[in-house]
Amino acid sequence: MKKNIRKATSNDIEAAKRIFGEARAYMRRNGNSVQWVNGYPEKLIESDIDKSILYICEAEDGTALAVFALIVGEEDPCYSYIENGAWKNDLPYAVIHRAAVSEAARGTGAAKYIFNEVYKKYGNVRVDTHESNTPMRSFLTKLGYDECGIVYMEDNTPRVAYQKTASWILASASPRRRELMQRLGRPFVSETSNVEEIVPEGLPAEETAQYLSGIKAEDIFMKHKDENVTVIGSDTIVIENGRIYGKPHSKKEAFDMLKELSGKTHEVRTGVTILSGIGGKEPEKRISFTNTAEVEFYELSDDEINAYIETGEPMDKAGAYGIQGQGALLIKGIKGDYYTIMGFPISQINREVKNHNL
Repeated sequence: MKKNIRKATSNDIEAAKRIFGEARAYMRRNGNSVQWVNGYPEKLIESDIDKSILYICEAEDGTALAVFALIVGEEDPCYSYIENGAWKNDLPYAVIHRAAVSEAARGTGAAKYIFNEVYKKYGNVRVDTHESNTPMRSFLTKLGYDECGIVYMEDNTPRVAYQKTASWILASASPRRRELMQRLGRPFVSETSNVEEIVPEGLPAEETAQYLSGIKAEDIFMKHKDENVTVIGSDTIVIENGRIYGKPHSKKEAFDMLKELSGKTHEVRTGVTILSGIGGKEPEKRISFTNTAEVEFYELSDDEINAYIETGEPMDKAGAYGIQGQGALLIKGIKGDYYTIMGFPISQINREVKNHNL
């Protein structure tokens, strides 16, 4: 059965009430008589819709199969204190609350679909449920959620806390790298390395990108002590006539870079380092490589350069341009992997990951 998840609207209020009622009855039949009382969660339906956090899982024909609340990017105050255990990490997380499946949809995989889709998208998910909710606790365990301890709701009632987190970490917050990373089909989280990017004196320009990708990946890998993780670090540099062009620090520097690259062919080198194993120790697997592409610029007038700089795009890009944006208008031709120029050679990364059984 094909399924889809969408945000709930006011037209879904009655369906949500029905599904919550059927889920409550299912709990009672399975020995849970203490969860979802005093009008909860029905009384939150309208406010959840207003906050755009209530979602419907529906069949291809539009039939509502399940309902749940999804909160992303906010610290749940009930999760700030946990006893008899600890959360798996302190990274940003998504929370699934008030998940319920209709009686007719039991056995269709609706609940599994919801939890898997949320995990795929966010890579770090927290959930809580009542100790007496045996079916839900068994369901979470089967999906790979770890029991983390006890948390307390606003009314001070205890709940068993669960968390599932990705073992893959992208050592970058770059939106374009995140987008490409998703093509590997593995849940992941992004973390930005704070390591100081100092290049050793005498290091050849051709080796710089790979070196920088390595220190970023190592920084993140060492922070995840005793966790089984795979970290991917990436760094991109532009080289023309032996000179490295990094990210410009001012509009003037961006102008000077683009003026120097005008009418010429330069190299774009993206270095990648993949570390896998128990964090905080020597990695069990270390993969490093550099992918190189060539980019030829048109002859650029000062007006063209200034107009491009005013878009703001050059300021966080190596060589002061982005091929995936307005910078495409500057380029006469390329030789090599387009995604290397974007900063993440996803095809070679995918092959290396498969070849090393990661």
